[in-house]
Amino acid sequence: MLKTQLILLWVSVFFYVVAASLTIAGSWFSKPNWRQWSYVVAWLGLVPQTAALLLRWYQTGHFPYWGTYEVYTSYAWGAALLIQLFSMLVPAARSIVGWLWPVVFLMIGLGAMGTKEIEEIPRTFYTFWLGVHIFFAKLSYGSALIAAGLGGAFLWRRKTADPAELERLDRLNYSVSGFAFIMLGIMILSGSIWAYKAWGAYWRWDPIETWALISWLVYGIALHLRFYWGWRGVRAAWLSIAALLLILFAFFGIPLFYPTAHEHLTY
Repeated sequence: MLKTQLILLWVSVFFYVVAASLTIAGSWFSKPNWRQWSYVVAWLGLVPQTAALLLRWYQTGHFPYWGTYEVYTSYAWGAALLIQLFSMLVPAARSIVGWLWPVVFLMIGLGAMGTKEIEEIPRTFYTFWLGVHIFFAKLSYGSALIAAGLGGAFLWRRKTADPAELERLDRLNYSVSGFAFIMLGIMILSGSIWAYKAWGAYWRWDPIETWALISWLVYGIALHLRFYWGWRGVRAAWLSIAALLLILFAFFGIPLFYPTAHEHLTY
């Protein structure tokens, strides 16, 4: 079954590579149709990726969230799904978020090359609130990735695009950053409820808990600065990129440097 999962994952990587190539080539050669085709091809990649995760779920008896293989591939799936849903809701942004596919297939590659052993999971992890916590973690990461992509597009095009396009990018960045802020907040809240049921304490200042809170505060400060101090455009774009880097460090970097109760859930 594991071999089938890996084959499906590498098939999805192939489609995501094609989607990324169509987006990049379409932008470089000014071929809008190529960028539209990248959206279609990406859906073809999401199908085998979803099938691989469902097979892992069936194999282990739990949603893939334990160990390197499951964590990276499931986060990549969450990011891919959010990218596609965002592209569906905002078709004009397809040529922008299409540049994020390399992040998705690199995460799949990291997961596929990681440890794949099935380990016994403590019974305290089989709770409703852990499922909610993990679900919103995927949403927060995916929305942070999209916000950073919109910020990067704003910085890249700020000297060549017309003011209307830049204003649209800035508004989208603000909206998606606000969504990421809410998703992070729910993730932290549901995680604290699960922690109380599992360990008897809502908050233990675990390194990942602390850095997740810092990430949430950074988004709150960025939104506050925009609303009250007019931090728009370039400054807002850089803040969204910095916030993504902070989330990546909080989710994936912390276990490399500090012991954490989230180690198996994040790395």
